[in-house]
Amino acid sequence: MTIDPSTSALGTDAAGMSSPAFETVRSEEHATVSATWVPESRVRLRRRIVTENREVTVSVRREELVIDREPVGGDAVDGVLEGAPGPVEPLVLVLAEEVPVVNLVVQPYEQVTVSVEQVTVQQPVTATLRSEQVRVETDRH
Repeated sequence: MTIDPSTSALGTDAAGMSSPAFETVRSEEHATVSATWVPESRVRLRRRIVTENREVTVSVRREELVIDREPVGGDAVDGVLEGAPGPVEPLVLVLAEEVPVVNLVVQPYEQVTVSVEQVTVQQPVTATLRSEQVRVETDRH
């Protein structure tokens, strides 16, 4: 804007003071910073089964046949040696043994709790702000 000094660019107010004839409003940008929630990542909680081999020693018992032999004299057994030997019925015995048996039982081991915590950190934000400047230019010859 150029003011011509030969013309009356200044007015007079009620108190007799001179007041400017031209006015302008200077503006500036101001930054308002806030935070908003946005999805950052997705988390899944999964359980998996891990298999491992364990070896445990177990004591087991079994029956064994034990034969005790004793020499016999002539009159120790009456009638066994007399006459011809006849058919003898075989003696049948059933022997038993213990065998390891594995039973698997699922038992609760531990309780796992998952929670979300809010963590506050300071993060710098940079913004470019503009402001107007007013300058008066005059042409003097």
